[in-house]
Amino acid sequence: MKINQNLSAVIVNDQLLRNENSLSASVERLSSGLKFNNAKDNPSGMAISFKMQAQINGLNRASLNATDGSSMVETVDDAIGQMTEVLQRMRELCVQAANDTNTPEDLQAVQKEIVQLKEEVDRISADTEYNGQKLLDGTLDRRTYVTDQNQNSMFEKINNIIISDEVEADFYNMNITRAPSHEVVLSGAGAGGATVTAAEAGTVTINGVTAEIKEGMTPGEVFEAIREAGDKGRVKVFPTNGATSTLQADNLDRQGFDEIQNGYTSFTDQLAFVSEDFGPNKVSVTCSNPNVGNLIGLNANAVQITGADVEVKIDNNSITANQNYSGQAVVKNEGDRVIITDKSGFQISCDIRADILVENGAVIGSKEITLETTDLGTLQLQIGANKDQELAVRVPVLNTQTLYIDDLDVTEINGGGRGIRQADYAISVVSSARSKMGAYENRLDYAISSLDASEENMTNAISRLGDVDMAQEMTEYTNKNVLTQASISVLAQANDLPQQVLSLLQ
Repeated sequence: MKINQNLSAVIVNDQLLRNENSLSASVERLSSGLKFNNAKDNPSGMAISFKMQAQINGLNRASLNATDGSSMVETVDDAIGQMTEVLQRMRELCVQAANDTNTPEDLQAVQKEIVQLKEEVDRISADTEYNGQKLLDGTLDRRTYVTDQNQNSMFEKINNIIISDEVEADFYNMNITRAPSHEVVLSGAGAGGATVTAAEAGTVTINGVTAEIKEGMTPGEVFEAIREAGDKGRVKVFPTNGATSTLQADNLDRQGFDEIQNGYTSFTDQLAFVSEDFGPNKVSVTCSNPNVGNLIGLNANAVQITGADVEVKIDNNSITANQNYSGQAVVKNEGDRVIITDKSGFQISCDIRADILVENGAVIGSKEITLETTDLGTLQLQIGANKDQELAVRVPVLNTQTLYIDDLDVTEINGGGRGIRQADYAISVVSSARSKMGAYENRLDYAISSLDASEENMTNAISRLGDVDMAQEMTEYTNKNVLTQASISVLAQANDLPQQVLSLLQ
C-alpha cells in the first residue's frame, strides 16, 4: 500500500473527467438541439451543413423574388387588360363611323372620343409602374442597336423596331436599296382670274373626297376647300413654288417640296398634293371639267411623281456571325415599314425614314444596316439560389405608335374601315402581349412551388445531418450522468485508501 501516489484515485479522477466532458457535451446538444455546436464536434459535417444552410436561405429568398416578379407581371397584365378595353371601344367607334348614315358632324364627334382613347392608351403606357419602374414604355424590353457600315447610329432614321422572342441576341444585316417616298401630284400655274367664274365652277376630287369650287370663290377659299378634301383623303395640300430640296427632317412630309409661307394667294400659284402614306397609287386628283383644271393648273401641265415602298434586301445565302438568317427568311416591304420573317416565329419589323439614303446633302444608292439585338433591358428575375438561375421577363413597348393607331382618323375617306383594320391589329398585338404575361405568371407560380419544395427537401436533409435525436441523446445523457455519479462515489472511496495505511502504523 502506498500513500505518496494514490494511483486508484488518479485513474478514477481521469475517468470522472471524461464522463463529465461527455455529460457536458450531451447537455449542450440537448439544449441546442444540434448534433454539433463547435467545429471540433464534426468538422466535415459542419462544413456541409453551412453550405446547405446557404442554399436554404437562397431558395427562400428566390421564392420571395419570384413572388415579387409575379406581382410585377400581374401589374403589367392588369394594365394591358385596361388597354384592351380601350382598344375594344375604339374599334366599336370605328365600326360606327364606317356606316354611311353618319354626317360629317357625327364623324367629328366620334373622332373626338377616339382622340381621347388614344391619349389614354399612351397614358397607360407612360404611367404603369411597379416599385418606381416603368413597365410599358420600353424600359423592360430587349435593346436593339442600329448602325450603318461606318458604325454610325441609325436610331433616328430607323425606329419603332419590334422583334419577336424567337430572335436571338445577334447581329442581323439588311441592305436598304430604296427609301420610302410619298406620291406627289404637282400642279402647273393656274390661269384663273381674281375669282372663280361660272365656267370655271365644278369639283376637284382627291382620293374620293370632293371639294366644290363655286362661282365667286377667291383663291384662298378655293384652297381651303381643296385642303379640307385633301385632309379627309389623307393627302397634304400646300402652295409651292415647285422647287425641291434634299429631304430633311423638316420637309419629309412634303417630300422635299418648299411650301410658300404667305399662302395660296393667286390661281397662278402651284399646288402640291402629297400623300400622307408612303408607296405608289396613293394620290388621285381629278377635276369635273377642263375649266376647273385650267383654273388651278391641274391640266396637261400637272406632274405626277409616283411614290415608292421602301426596299430592303437580305442575303439568305451568306449565313455568317453577322448575318444570322436561316436561309428561308422573307422580306416584306410596305410603305415605310419592313418586316423580316423566318422560320420558328422569327420576326423583325421596323420603320424606315424617307431620308435614310441622304448623306451630306446627296442621295446615295444603298446603305448596309446592322441591327444588333441584345438581351439587355429585360427584367431578370433571380429565381434560384445560385448564379445565373434567372428568368428573363420581356415586356414589349405598347403605345399608339407601336400599335400603329397614332394616325387613326375616322373623318378621313374610308376612315372607319381603315380604323377597324388598325384596331384589329392593335388588339392582336396587346392580346399577344397579355398572353405572354399569362405564361410568365404561370411559370412563376410553378417556380415558386418548385423553390418551396426544394427548400423543404433541403431543410429535411440538413435536419438529418445536424439535428440531434432527442430520445437517443437523452439515453446518452442518462448513461453519462449515472457514470459520473458512480465515478464520484468510487473517487471518494479511492481517496479513503491512504487512510487505511494508518491501521498498519498502530
